[in-house]
Amino acid sequence: MQNFYVLEVNREREEEILDIFKSDIFNESICRCFILKRKQARKFGLEWKICVIDILKGIIFFEIKDIDLFKDRLKKCKRFFELNNHRCVKLKRLNENDISFIKKFENDSMIIAHSIGDIYKDDIIVKEGPLKGLENMIRKVDRHKRLAFLKYKFSFSDYDICLGLEIKNKIRGD
Repeated sequence: MQNFYVLEVNREREEEILDIFKSDIFNESICRCFILKRKQARKFGLEWKICVIDILKGIIFFEIKDIDLFKDRLKKCKRFFELNNHRCVKLKRLNENDISFIKKFENDSMIIAHSIGDIYKDDIIVKEGPLKGLENMIRKVDRHKRLAFLKYKFSFSDYDICLGLEIKNKIRGD
């Protein structure tokens, strides 16, 4: 079983905290760490631009080589505790379902791309992008904001996940 974990951190300081984990201090204990982000089209004036936005604010994902070494280094890292407002640290292990869900979106940057699809009758059909094949998980679509809302139950908590989805056509199919 793979050693995937999550850590809840201060939402306002998550990028700074992520930089600490990517530093040499944790190099020997962590394979990788990341914040899940998405690409989303947003309208600025008359133009649509692609922005990068956090999906789960305040959550850092880890693939850990040596959990004991990681915990030891974490205890000694004063800067982490300062940035995290000296809150209690709860490292939670992900189960196989969580890991397979995250791996569906896996790429080098862990930035989930924008998907494109159609609505046929009342069914959503994703033609391209990471949501292809996950249509049954989509519970709501906001066509104006170009978003798809998924409800996912991680082993550590339930989350409404919002991913970019542009609906190109709506076909009634009478």
